[in-house]
Amino acid sequence: MATETLSPNRLPTTRGGRFCPVCHETATARIDLGNYRLFECASCRSWSSDAAAVGASTSFEPDGYFENSAADHDKWNRLTEKLDGLGKPLGSVLDIGCGTGNFLEWLRERHSDLETEGIELDSERSQLAHQRNPGAVIHAGDALENISRMERRFDLITLWDVFEHVSEPARLLEQLARRVTPGGCVYIQTIHEHSLVPTVGRMSYWATGGRLRYGVRRTHEAHHLVFFSREGLARSVRHAGFETRLQWFDRLSHARMDGPPWLTRLTSAALVAENTLGNGLFINLLLELR
Repeated sequence: MATETLSPNRLPTTRGGRFCPVCHETATARIDLGNYRLFECASCRSWSSDAAAVGASTSFEPDGYFENSAADHDKWNRLTEKLDGLGKPLGSVLDIGCGTGNFLEWLRERHSDLETEGIELDSERSQLAHQRNPGAVIHAGDALENISRMERRFDLITLWDVFEHVSEPARLLEQLARRVTPGGCVYIQTIHEHSLVPTVGRMSYWATGGRLRYGVRRTHEAHHLVFFSREGLARSVRHAGFETRLQWFDRLSHARMDGPPWLTRLTSAALVAENTLGNGLFINLLLELR
């Protein structure tokens, strides 16, 4: 497995450079949102943002996301059922971007002898995660930095709605390959750029010659740095030494949406219809080492 260290002149767009953070090919600024830009990679068709590099802030606080974790219980059940179906025993789990520790708590309620660890960037949420999971090791700070310091391996590493927040996701995936046990899995749920909602956001911007920015700003908020295509994910997976064992699509539940009620109801209905047709706002990957 080859690990690439980017030189200053190969910085990704997420850190102020001009290279795709997914496949490291040249990316082009296509959408100007005033205080940050969105870049398209013609090679892997992923998109990325320079919002963090220029200090842009998101247009709203996603309070509903953190307050409605119970809305994701079906997704958590689905993942464990898929792992059971593959005959994957769980002795240890690392949850990256563990938030306030809800998923780890849910797991321990079902597997009392499970060894659990979490990584959370936000210090207040990491403290809450530790309070909720007193038997777990919770690391505060950047995921890539914490992973690089770890020595142990895990049967399962999960990234729920985290990969899109990472400035160098390809590098993180390479590090995760060092931290998974033989026969273990890495699970990723992230935004699928070529699903309905992101596509509508981009199209509304182009159809108005860039005058209408609200739609694309909401579908590509500043707190999200990378928006993945299936091709981009596949390249990163292969480069890091993984293979995709399972892939499926999912949607954001209505309970986790923020915004005007009319907009969340309309968006929810569109996501349900899209998911029924075999696509989705979220793409889910269950990875194994080759």
